[in-house]
Amino acid sequence: MNFPTIAKVSRTLPGALQKIGYRSLTADDQFLVRLNKVFSKNADPYGLRNQPRGYNFDQRVPFEILPAPALLDNRSLEDVVDRRAIELVALDKPLNLFWSGGIDSTLMTAAILPKTKNVTVYHTCESIKENPYFIDYINKFNIKTVIWSDAWVNKFNHDDVIVTGTSADEITGSLDKSFWDACNDKLTDPWQDFFTQHGYTDLIPRCEQLFAQSPTDITTLFDARWWFYFYIRHTYFARRDWDLNLHNDFGNVVSFFDCAEFDSWSLHNKSELIGTKYSDYKRIFKEATKVYWINQDYVDNKEKTNSHMMSSWLDRRVIWDNHQYLFIYKHEDGYRKFVPEQYPYISKTAILKALKDV
Repeated sequence: MNFPTIAKVSRTLPGALQKIGYRSLTADDQFLVRLNKVFSKNADPYGLRNQPRGYNFDQRVPFEILPAPALLDNRSLEDVVDRRAIELVALDKPLNLFWSGGIDSTLMTAAILPKTKNVTVYHTCESIKENPYFIDYINKFNIKTVIWSDAWVNKFNHDDVIVTGTSADEITGSLDKSFWDACNDKLTDPWQDFFTQHGYTDLIPRCEQLFAQSPTDITTLFDARWWFYFYIRHTYFARRDWDLNLHNDFGNVVSFFDCAEFDSWSLHNKSELIGTKYSDYKRIFKEATKVYWINQDYVDNKEKTNSHMMSSWLDRRVIWDNHQYLFIYKHEDGYRKFVPEQYPYISKTAILKALKDV
């Protein structure tokens, strides 16, 4: 029997199975692992733990199954944000907003709060540290706020909707500061020049095939990075929140930025995502936040940082519930989950037996 296609594995995956996953990497996976190294000095050579964000290629459904996103009308970001907020409020269910303090979740929270009282904002002390003045905006709505560190073991109600900022990085180029510092003077240069200068000439033909699938032209180095994280990594991150639905206590998880309207906005406006300094990255998101919360210092100086609120929540819940090894695998009928033998090690034999028992 062939080793099954694994679409998701919990982050507590043991090293023995990681090696099995690496040995099963397809030629496509190996290409993507190398391409990710172009955009990150910290990329793991085995594709098991790549930076600038933790993305495991061997947990990914094949990128070929993701259709090219539709190119809808070019609406303003403010319009797309407002429509998405109205759409979620129209669900008429309790909304739990996971506000990390970052640019994406701040825009999400700012847009939703004026539209409903049926909302709770979950945050941490780090959220306030990252964006100290926005908590005043939240508090003026007199809605419930919960400090996550005091409540991470609590379960959500079945009808609750958890709203996160996941997928925003994947539609905006996931531009980490280390790459900006090293390459900011080259981001608007032809991407082929950068690949040639840094010894990646052999990747150019395959990249041309990959980049040709974009509905808009890929010409610059930033365009290339943007499309890589948009098209490839979006396949994984768009499903990451869906993964949490397999735990009933996580409720219904929705990514604010994971919808066709945001995808299309990004396709039309990728060139507006960067500027002359790192704090200009996602400035257009910060400007959109000003529709609801005016803070010019935030617009001018707030930089992207990695916020791990959702992943930290999941890590603790996984440990608390002893759900170390939850697998989701691709099947002809869709996606199925199974929990193989958990202790002390997971063998390939145990995985295949568990699949038969599903």
